Amino acid sequence: MIYEYVYPKSLLHFIKNPSHESLKDLLLHNTGETDFLDFKTKWTEFSKMAKHVLAIANSGGGCIIVGVSQNDEGAIALTGLNEDDFLDKADIDNKLANLLPKYLKYRTEDFHYNKDQLAFSNKRFQVLIIEYDPKYVPYTSVVQRNELRYGAIYVRQGTKSLEATNDKLVEIILRKVQSGGSGVNEYTLKEHLDQLKELYEEMASQKDTEYGQFIAELIERKKERIRQLLDVLPEN
Repeated sequence: MIYEYVYPKSLLHFIKNPSHESLKDLLLHNTGETDFLDFKTKWTEFSKMAKHVLAIANSGGGCIIVGVSQNDEGAIALTGLNEDDFLDKADIDNKLANLLPKYLKYRTEDFHYNKDQLAFSNKRFQVLIIEYDPKYVPYTSVVQRNELRYGAIYVRQGTKSLEATNDKLVEIILRKVQSGGSGVNEYTLKEHLDQLKELYEEMASQKDTEYGQFIAELIERKKERIRQLLDVLPEN
């Protein structure tokens, strides 16, 4: 995956090489929450977690570290997770699966330090590592639940995950183009056809609404992309 926008270097190193040592280095030399990094004292309501995942994925990738708190001045505390708050990876995946687009990739890593690790002694952390893929951004919310608004595009703005402004949407698209993620030949034929199939399925579930008209427009554009890929002229 592409993480060229992620900073600081300690975060980039951790994402590429998640280990006890790289997490320790990140937490000891961090610059606080950023567009690519979020801290949670413990797992919160999962629609809130999904909102942060969407925002980080749209902003360039990064991670959410659970077991760390940050105060208003930016200082962090390595609180760790107790046994009851340390969730099974499969449980995390199950709770997030229906809240996120299926093309958004993420994974959970577990970290448990032994008694010889000083400030980390006998503490547990869990980290959601979130990928950035220019082919699929911007990711939109697929459900309407609590803080999640269906169809909304979330981005990171410092320590917060907010709905994207027009300027932020332009930034996302420019980043996508610069990464080479918007080219016609970037997808395989099968990926194009799978996407077209999904659009038709989405269209079938819609009535005569503005959103349904939007999906219909996307179907026509996707069909044109496939014609271009196959060098097939449309029928007159």
